[in-house]
Amino acid sequence: MMVCDYDDARLLLVSQMDHSHVAGLLAAHWGNAEIAELRPYTPMVMAASEHDMGWWEWEIKPTLNAEGHPIDYIGSIRNLGPGTWLGFMEHGTERMLEQDPYAGLLVLMHSEGLLTQCKGLIPSMPDLTGDPMGREFLQKYEARRLRLVEELRQSDRYAAFATDEHLWTNYKLMEVFDECAQFICNRYPFNSTVRKNGPSNQLGGTPVPVRPGQPDTVLTVDVQDERRAIVRPYPFDVDPLVIEFPARVVPRGPYASQEAFLREYYKAERVTVAYSLHAG
Repeated sequence: MMVCDYDDARLLLVSQMDHSHVAGLLAAHWGNAEIAELRPYTPMVMAASEHDMGWWEWEIKPTLNAEGHPIDYIGSIRNLGPGTWLGFMEHGTERMLEQDPYAGLLVLMHSEGLLTQCKGLIPSMPDLTGDPMGREFLQKYEARRLRLVEELRQSDRYAAFATDEHLWTNYKLMEVFDECAQFICNRYPFNSTVRKNGPSNQLGGTPVPVRPGQPDTVLTVDVQDERRAIVRPYPFDVDPLVIEFPARVVPRGPYASQEAFLREYYKAERVTVAYSLHAG
């Protein structure tokens, strides 16, 4: 859950699921004359749209931190405990694998990246490979990943997209969609400078694949005002790309108890946040 300032007395809460759906919208519109389209399209959009689906297990009844405040997604593994966090990530991966093996593999790889500084792409992320529970999780996931890759390489539908090079390209794209959706969803209004957590306007420097044979680039999101940003280079098939996502508005707290918070959370005013991304 992304916890942002709404006004002096209230917070804006954006669920990880709704953030994921923004990532899915970015993926759905990815590609134009300069930037290659997704291959394979459908499982990539599915994976981006549902990459944080495991959070549903917590977000239906979110908890508070020790000071009685809603828990932000930044630092959540510390506040929730690695067992809880890794557990619902694993459940989310399994549910995605039930729908599509290629999409499930990408969600699995995204889960691995959350413990490994995005597989080395984003050094500013936490490195949890030294945590005993993290090591056990990664060992299990590596074995599962290798089996899935081998199965996909025997598949008529996905063999062409299961080479090491293609999977690495698609993994990087997944992280671009995630980082960009974080940048969009974890600040209110769009030009707020209060929020210090989360990706920079260059998405943590995440390398962005352009097309085969060309070097990766870096996206820059230059916010213009409360609702608009210019993206360079522009990767989408429509200009502007309008993005809307739901959020809840709750009192700032602290809350005296979990029950007191959940009453406000369930009764919260729902608002729709609308931003737009434009070509330079």
